[in-house]
Amino acid sequence: MTSNSLKKLNRHLLRQALDAVAAPALIIDAQHRDRQVVYANAAAGRALGLHPNELIGRSTDSLADGAFDPASADPWRPRTAQGGTVELRPAPLYDQPGKASYWLLTAVPGSDRATPRAAAPGALKTTASMAGTGVFTATDVWARSLRDERTDAVTGIPGRHALLEVLLRDWSVARREQQRLSIIVFRIDALESYHNLFGRHATEACLRKVAHAIANSLQRAADYCARVGHDRFAVMIGGAEEERVAGFAERIAQRVRDLTIHHPRSQLARYLTVSWTLASEIPSALGEEPGLLAEAEARISGKGRQEAREKDQDLSADVG
Repeated sequence: MTSNSLKKLNRHLLRQALDAVAAPALIIDAQHRDRQVVYANAAAGRALGLHPNELIGRSTDSLADGAFDPASADPWRPRTAQGGTVELRPAPLYDQPGKASYWLLTAVPGSDRATPRAAAPGALKTTASMAGTGVFTATDVWARSLRDERTDAVTGIPGRHALLEVLLRDWSVARREQQRLSIIVFRIDALESYHNLFGRHATEACLRKVAHAIANSLQRAADYCARVGHDRFAVMIGGAEEERVAGFAERIAQRVRDLTIHHPRSQLARYLTVSWTLASEIPSALGEEPGLLAEAEARISGKGRQEAREKDQDLSADVG
């Protein structure tokens, strides 16, 4: 995920290139006093045990025991979830000649696996490279389980578990700063009918298109989206008034309609649509747990849900 701090770069091409890299890659804002992360690819998230969205905005000091020094001959070593480190080498990215605006950190060749700290004699070696042997190390198993737990296998975006973790963290921040936090839940209309007509593969392709339409609509680095159910997606937005969030939700619904995914069995429209509802709150000073996701899901299932309706003037009366 990218941050607005990357607006001076061609973010689209840069993100495509780095997302395709199998090794960890981070971009650090060289102008920020805390040297904040403004981009992290999926491999970096797996190595550090955090979703890329959760790395955005973190200072380099919060990720490593040693200070980030781009002038040092030694690589920077952020901590991994297993208690080890991964070696990243910085390279300057220039916004203007002679002045680095960002630092691109990529894995040192041969060290893209996490390197453990010194272990006791006889301890299990979890990161020894076994490339080409067909044998999985403990790191392989950990990375796979982390990916499966936090990422939706069909769409590739974060799953429900990841959203709940981020919601809990952002709820605490919103309570401390007395800022509004909102959750929008989108439900694909008549997805079961679509599945019955077109089958599993077409349905999964449809889910991916909707997921990407939602994810690509996010406007700020702190905005977060996830697949939270079979036919449901959620977006978390902080610090915005409820009216603005509602307008944003309707724009996403329109973007899904603009995908023009033909749905002959929908009773709402010629093309696939989504319904949406939202829950929004400024947390009180009390220590209650955030219930925004459950509240929004209850609304989408109940009488208060908002139906996404097709406005195509050519819709015929006998569709379906």
